[in-house]
Amino acid sequence: MRFIFAVPLSAAIVASSAASAPAPTESWGKAGITLAQYRQDALECGLKGYYTDISKTQDAKEFVRASRQLDTITAGAMGPSTTGSNNTGPSGNNSIEQAAQYADIQQHIIEGVRPDERMRNIKKTLVANDQQCLVQRGYSKFVLTDDQRRALHKLKDGSDARRAYLYNLASNPAVLQNQKAPAQP
Repeated sequence: MRFIFAVPLSAAIVASSAASAPAPTESWGKAGITLAQYRQDALECGLKGYYTDISKTQDAKEFVRASRQLDTITAGAMGPSTTGSNNTGPSGNNSIEQAAQYADIQQHIIEGVRPDERMRNIKKTLVANDQQCLVQRGYSKFVLTDDQRRALHKLKDGSDARRAYLYNLASNPAVLQNQKAPAQP
């Protein structure tokens, strides 16, 4: 089966570069936690979100439905050859017309599934599982100040300096208390 979303979900979710992506506005922390435990919890909760089974979600089902439709029309387009028959009509080469119709049908199927919206929904599901794991481990969300965001933006994604900076914020009880994120509805 051919899937219309060729980019792995993980790549779509985490793909960004430090230079082009804005620094996050929120983070998660837990007062008094060690750096080793902070990193371990981040890894385990991140993996929990990453490995969430989305196959039963309506969004995934719609991608599968659209993929099957595309497979069906592809099989139809590759069907019996009309070689030897009259492929030309009053408008010229009929195969060009058929190719254009095929492209229109493909585009209609792809637009109908609303892939950008579906990917945003899937991302929300994965992130929600990650965040639920953090809450279960006693973490709370806090809002980064503009200065903290600017400092974070200057640090390379994945660098030890960035991890240390976030850890220092995330384990500081004053930051967690004074920068508490508003409750979600």
